[in-house]
Amino acid sequence: MKHLFLVCMILSCALAGSAADGKPVDFREYKLERSSRVRETMEWTTFFATNLSDRSKPRVLFIGDSICRDYQSVVAKELRGTANCTQWTTSRCVTDPLYLQELEVFLSFAPHAVICFNNGLHSQFTDLREYEAAYRKAVAYLKARSPHSRIFIVLCTPVQSEYYNSVVLRVNRIAKKIAEEERLPVIDVYTFLNRAECAGKWRDGVHFNPEANTALGRKISGTIKPAIPEKRKLEKKG
Repeated sequence: MKHLFLVCMILSCALAGSAADGKPVDFREYKLERSSRVRETMEWTTFFATNLSDRSKPRVLFIGDSICRDYQSVVAKELRGTANCTQWTTSRCVTDPLYLQELEVFLSFAPHAVICFNNGLHSQFTDLREYEAAYRKAVAYLKARSPHSRIFIVLCTPVQSEYYNSVVLRVNRIAKKIAEEERLPVIDVYTFLNRAECAGKWRDGVHFNPEANTALGRKISGTIKPAIPEKRKLEKKG
């Protein structure tokens, strides 16, 4: 299995991507005019694309943070033989001026039949009005850039801090509202994990133990699997 790992990127390679119909889609048209977000002390980005040279199977893109990164091995195992997986996990909030610029680079590596989109745990100190506007723009950009992809909205998972969890609940309400407006399916991992039962699942009040990550990976892969086209159908289209 071949892996592509990027921790540093050259972002000047492309300013605009193309939709499936060949029309250019410029991420700059979807950026906030102004963002008041202050970056965290340490910001990070990781990118993995398994079997990048294999075009015989459809590809699924997972966009999220360290929670997404933690359950990726489970998802990849569950989807083995059905789809290849790409993941972009990052500390960046959707309000970060670099968010869509980085996303464009990673979308350009390959077409994706399914995209799972999550953002919010790193929004604790973000103006939520800006967050909602930026989230809506990010979804619009994904739909324009990948018009033939099935997009799923993945909610944020619960956290132990009462204050921080109140922010999680607010960003989840925003995500669900936008998903309803855009008629996109929602994967409610917040309810699935049941915060009242998370005391024995958290490692540090935010991240989860292997058993919970396994459950998350199976929940997400099981939800999206019916939306992944069969290999022979994909080949007929090509």
